[in-house]
Amino acid sequence: MARSKIIQDLANSKVDTMTALKRAKVLLSELGNSELLNWINYEITGYPSEVILPDYRIEHGNLIGSYFKGSMASHMKWTNVSLPLGKMPDDIKKMILSVQFREGVDALKKLSKSSVDGSGQLKKVIPADFFPAIATYNEDPYMMITSAKVLIGPQCIQNVFSVIENRLLDILILLEKEFGNLDELDLDVSSKTPEELQDITNKIIVIVYNDHSVNIGDGNKITRSDIASSIKNKLD
Repeated sequence: MARSKIIQDLANSKVDTMTALKRAKVLLSELGNSELLNWINYEITGYPSEVILPDYRIEHGNLIGSYFKGSMASHMKWTNVSLPLGKMPDDIKKMILSVQFREGVDALKKLSKSSVDGSGQLKKVIPADFFPAIATYNEDPYMMITSAKVLIGPQCIQNVFSVIENRLLDILILLEKEFGNLDELDLDVSSKTPEELQDITNKIIVIVYNDHSVNIGDGNKITRSDIASSIKNKLD
C-alpha cells in the first residue's frame, strides 16, 4: 500500500505543525476519545493554567542577573552574571528555573522570534519579589539584586515542535496501518469492533502521553505502563 500523502507531507516538512494538528484532529475525532482531542486542542490553542503541561513543554534554564554589595555611594557591582541559589529548597529552585510553554503552536512560533535577548537566548524575567529570597538563601544580607532572568537556548522551542510532529507521525502511521489510506481524513470505524477501537485508542494514548497518567472516561485512571503491558500481553 502506498504511504498516505498526509504522512509524507509531515515527514518531509511540507506542512507546518498547525496543519498537521488539524488533520490529526479530524481523524482522531472519529475515535471519540476526549483525552486525545484535548491534547490536540491544547497544542492548537494553548494549555490553560490549570492543565498540567507535558514534559516536553517545560525547560530549565540558567539564572542570570545583576547585583551589588555595599552602599549606593560605595559598592561593588556585578552585571549579567550567574546568580547562585545557595541553600534554596529544590521545589522553589525548580519553580524559578523552569520555563513553561503554554502557548499554542502558532503563538509559540512567534514567541521564539520575539523573546530572544541580545545573547540569542530566550529569557524569563524573574519578578523583583523573588530577589530578597535569593539573597537570603545565599546567606548574604549585603547582596542587593537589581535584575534577574532565566535564560534558555532558542532550540528548546524547536524541540517542542519536533516532539509534537514526531508523535503526530507515530499516530498517523498507526492509523494508516489500522484503517488504510488517510488522505480523505476519514476513518472507517465501522470496520472495527468496539474492543479493537479501544485497543487502537490505548495505543495512541501511549504515543501521546508517554509516561504520564491520564484519565480515561468515567474517572478511571490508567498509566502508560498499564497500557503497554496490556499491549505486550496481546502480542505474546
